[in-house]
Amino acid sequence: MDVIIETQKGNSFTIEIGYFDSVFEIKEKIEKYKEIPISQQTLVFNGNVLNDNGDVQSCIILDNSRLQLIVNPSYYSEKNPEKFKVDEEEQKQQLSPAISAKTRLLFKLQNHQQFSVDVDLNDSVEQLKEKLHEIDGYPVNRLALYVNGNHELQDHRHLREYELTDGSEIEVSIRPPSTPTGSGMTNHVPTMTVKKLKVVVLTKCGTKKIILEVNPTDKVQVLRSELEKWQQRVNYQLPPEGYFFIYKQNVMEERETFQWHNVHSGNFIEMFNGSVSGGS
Repeated sequence: MDVIIETQKGNSFTIEIGYFDSVFEIKEKIEKYKEIPISQQTLVFNGNVLNDNGDVQSCIILDNSRLQLIVNPSYYSEKNPEKFKVDEEEQKQQLSPAISAKTRLLFKLQNHQQFSVDVDLNDSVEQLKEKLHEIDGYPVNRLALYVNGNHELQDHRHLREYELTDGSEIEVSIRPPSTPTGSGMTNHVPTMTVKKLKVVVLTKCGTKKIILEVNPTDKVQVLRSELEKWQQRVNYQLPPEGYFFIYKQNVMEERETFQWHNVHSGNFIEMFNGSVSGGS
């Protein structure tokens, strides 16, 4: 499976790891591909520093997980002392905003539907609109976003300027399309066609990939009926002891929608054998 390694400088790269790799072995692969010595690497996942003795399974690192790579400043200073003269305290100050800028916002539509999206508060409002367009095809040039009921977010400003926090509510409005003057036509908001999502279900240990098509507003439990249809068409047996779904290191609430879980087209959903106590 693939994991994404993010650096302090805002760059990222992808490496392939195994389900039973240790954190030390991940560092070995980074050293092989990027020539950064293992001794100079620190890996952070979900805000926690990873111990070399840990492994992919115990750290719950899944396909497409994002790991932050912190490189000892001395490594850069030895290579280019003038360009990379940064002390440890300054490095922490640079890294902290990058981690804390990630948050989840709740969006409310005119038809009373709701969904949440993970955003970077360093993005502009225009970038957020483009992200909403990618998720469900909302027209960027007609999107209007409001916070606190009547305060419209301006395209050129950054999200952090509006003091948004985790769970902040954003009202989404679709402006009617403009019509020629004197045409006699009445502006109205057309019914938007919701694009279907193609999700990839990974079976245990990633031995099989199943591509399914669902609606963003479908509840996650629809995956079960789709998988049952799928197993009838091919020679595959679903786990008799039961199974549950994990997306981005979290057990999915099957009574909620894919939109609620912030699932996008092409995302991976992992299927694990067994059941979750207290789950749906």
